[in-house]
Amino acid sequence: MPAIKLYFAQHGLAVDKADDPERPLSEEGIKQTTAIAKQLQTSGVPISNICHSNKLRAQQTAEIFASSLNLADVSEVEYLSPNDDISLIKQNLTLDNALYIGHLPHLGKLVSSLVTGNDNLDIIKFQNSAVICLEKNDDRYKIFFYLTPHATGS
Repeated sequence: MPAIKLYFAQHGLAVDKADDPERPLSEEGIKQTTAIAKQLQTSGVPISNICHSNKLRAQQTAEIFASSLNLADVSEVEYLSPNDDISLIKQNLTLDNALYIGHLPHLGKLVSSLVTGNDNLDIIKFQNSAVICLEKNDDRYKIFFYLTPHATGS
């Protein structure tokens, strides 16, 4: 059975809630997300679908990735918000090569659970705009790569 790959990203850096309650991406967030998206495109990462939470900053992050990767399939999905129960999204992670864009602490717990079976282990230090790829062989997920804005020079 071929390996299944899933991608997870924390939304790009957003403006402070005091400046704008909707928390759109900041200029730096747009720059970093664009750099990561271009790196994924240049590297030929085969992302086929992008799913994001209902928050503006996640939607904007998804749109930047979709534009760089020439993808039209971008959709808002439930259970990617900061404090959602990870078990609700885990059962819906069925799209191979899908990128899920969400928030902390949810993403940290989700990735920890997929890799170790324990959502309380802090195995990855998420950064805004960074993308982690998990590869599933048999019933186990392993970290395949982690691309951060720092790695792209952003």
